Amino acid sequence: MFALFFFAFIFLFTFEDFSFTKNHITECKDPMLQIHLSQPLTDENLKRELNTQNVICAEQVYAQVHIESANMTSFLYQKTNNLVGMRYPFKRKTCAIGLFLPESDTIIYGTQKELRKYSTQNHYAVYSCWQDCVKDYKFWQDEYFKIAERYLSFLGARYAEDAEYAKKIKGMLK
Repeated sequence: MFALFFFAFIFLFTFEDFSFTKNHITECKDPMLQIHLSQPLTDENLKRELNTQNVICAEQVYAQVHIESANMTSFLYQKTNNLVGMRYPFKRKTCAIGLFLPESDTIIYGTQKELRKYSTQNHYAVYSCWQDCVKDYKFWQDEYFKIAERYLSFLGARYAEDAEYAKKIKGMLK
């Protein structure tokens, strides 16, 4: 009888499903960002982080953060450290540690592979700290906003008379 009780106790109280309801994330897991933990989210610190991460159009992203996060007071930011409503990325590089399902008010931690089953549900990315959100935004920009390609397209279409101009530049870079 004791063995059965012991087994049930171990099974029930040590099982971890990595989902939590109504929890706020405050710990920053990235050792490079540990120094930022003493820095609260302020306008000055946000501007500094955007510049440190080399975010493209940092001034515009700064304004975007204020709009998306209701001046850094939104429920989503408070719950997930997500400043701009980023969705959890299932394929690109990310520093998100989980996803938030707003319908059930649940945070689920895991890897991209583990969380893929939630891809069809309404979800948002969860970050250890607000700096991770800024870093992930930069990852998103790097993946989808190919500034060098856009610049070369501009040169080929608007700057040069030579129709092969952009192609020649690409060839020189190889």
